[in-house]
Amino acid sequence: MSDHSHQSRPFDALNSRGLAGKREYVKGLARRDDAEALSLLVECLCDESWFLRELAEDALLRAGPRSSVVLLPLLEQGLWFTRTSAARVLGKFACRDAVPGLLRLAEDANETVAAAACGALIAIGRGGGTVRIARELFRVPPEVRRRRIEELAALERPMADRIERLQRNERLMSLERGDDLSDESPEVGGAEGLEREPLTGSAADSRPQEPEPRRGDAPPP
Repeated sequence: MSDHSHQSRPFDALNSRGLAGKREYVKGLARRDDAEALSLLVECLCDESWFLRELAEDALLRAGPRSSVVLLPLLEQGLWFTRTSAARVLGKFACRDAVPGLLRLAEDANETVAAAACGALIAIGRGGGTVRIARELFRVPPEVRRRRIEELAALERPMADRIERLQRNERLMSLERGDDLSDESPEVGGAEGLEREPLTGSAADSRPQEPEPRRGDAPPP
């Protein structure tokens, strides 16, 4: 009984406030540094007011990646706008642990939700999570994998190409504890080898060039 009244009280109060009141409410939560404040900000993402949700998104971003833990469950539940907000924030954090949920969310029947999930995956890939995306896609049926890669390619072709290159290395795809890897991990660079050249330049360009012999120099032995 007490839990129910505690959770609903802020929203009962908000119903009688204008935009300024909502802004002050979220500011107050943002100033706090505790788990309850994060939980209440997540509840704001479930509110019908787009203004309140936008304020809560900004506050959660300022709270930093530690708020990811309360956002991850929202990818699997809630109204469409709640899932959309959670996807956006997790993408901006480049949260690699969100990749499995975002890949499922990309199948959502709501186009706004699905687009937010794809956008978040692109942001995570740019933030060093391409290998995590590749590994998660490697585990799904081939037709689903192809569909997701095509969707990502429409937004960022080089990233989709790199995902496919990484997936050709079965050792990397099946590596235990590989979900902790980032694109900067030595195992990832070693697995790509020369296949990484389209993003960084060709092998011929990167090899040191032999100096041309000057006139009068003796030819090399």
